[in-house]
Amino acid sequence: MLAAAFIVVAPVAFVPAAAAAKPADQPAPTSGAAVMTGRTGGGADVAGAIAQQRGISRDAAEKLLRAENANVDLANRLTTELGAKTGGAYLSGGTVVVTVTDAASAAKVTATGAKARVVTRGQKQLETIQRTLEAAPSEANTTWGVDPESNQVVVSLPASGAKNAAQRAAARRFGSAVRFETADGAIQPNVGVSSGDPLGGCSVGFTATDGSFNYIITAGHCTQGFPHWTLPDGSDVGPTLESHYPENDFGLIWMNGPSIWPTGVFNLWPGSQGIHGWATAVRGLSVCNSGRTTGLRCGSVLKTNVTVNGAGGTVRQMIETNICTLGGDSGGPLFANHIGYGLNSHANRNGSVCNSSPRTWHQPVSEPINTYQVSIYGTP
Repeated sequence: MLAAAFIVVAPVAFVPAAAAAKPADQPAPTSGAAVMTGRTGGGADVAGAIAQQRGISRDAAEKLLRAENANVDLANRLTTELGAKTGGAYLSGGTVVVTVTDAASAAKVTATGAKARVVTRGQKQLETIQRTLEAAPSEANTTWGVDPESNQVVVSLPASGAKNAAQRAAARRFGSAVRFETADGAIQPNVGVSSGDPLGGCSVGFTATDGSFNYIITAGHCTQGFPHWTLPDGSDVGPTLESHYPENDFGLIWMNGPSIWPTGVFNLWPGSQGIHGWATAVRGLSVCNSGRTTGLRCGSVLKTNVTVNGAGGTVRQMIETNICTLGGDSGGPLFANHIGYGLNSHANRNGSVCNSSPRTWHQPVSEPINTYQVSIYGTP
């Protein structure tokens, strides 16, 4: 049994599956479509990685992770309940801060033990502004997202872009509700496509089950165009059932054998780790990404629900982090301790080198879980 894995894509010409089919209806394995291989090892030292990344002690990192783990669900519950009366929530030093537009909502937040901060703009207003700016002329390497801490829509523009002026013109009517940033580097899907790279491919993110069959969830741009998967020794993994890309970025592979990779764990590079559930990411959350190229890298969530106009097309509702990832890391898990948050999708990398101000965008894992009605931590 292989506990950790990456997907190696062979250059073959196959037509991707158009829609999910029942496992019993799948064709016999096709040799050479795509190959999976991996390594075994221990679990992730998340606290150690966070301590190193933030320049704090291990004890402080462990305390921070415990606080964030306890508070991320509270942040999501409060923003859901408040709806248009909040501009979003974020974590600051492990504390939940919920932005609100009126005193009654502030009282409701503080009654839960979270911190309330009164702001001008609610979530629906910010989302409307974001959609308006997304509709204006733009080009690759542009992103749009809401920053709940500043209560603004943030537009990240390429350093030199012919359509940047159109974005700025569209934003004038919204005044201080919009903030512009300039970023370098090309936003690319993180599939391994470098010339001469013998590995190529992507990283396995999460295993899943519907109670009857077992599956692999990875990035949609990885599964797209590769209808079947095998191990290096020729043994069968199973077929691609669905690929969602662009707009979203997730795909589903059916595992023919239940013991290829176990459910109830997520795959690391190297190793594996038990998973206890999944949650919706919040700005300020400490998270780690594991991929076959960069291994274990940790950082923070910068924004959520980000629209990314990348080289492969537009993807939406992404989690943006400051983690450096590279080609081959696509599909790998974004997580904190034993909680899953997303799948590696795009990065603003300079070819095979990390950007000096790295940004990675991750597909929220909640969407494939809900779309496919599967569990990533055992039988539903």
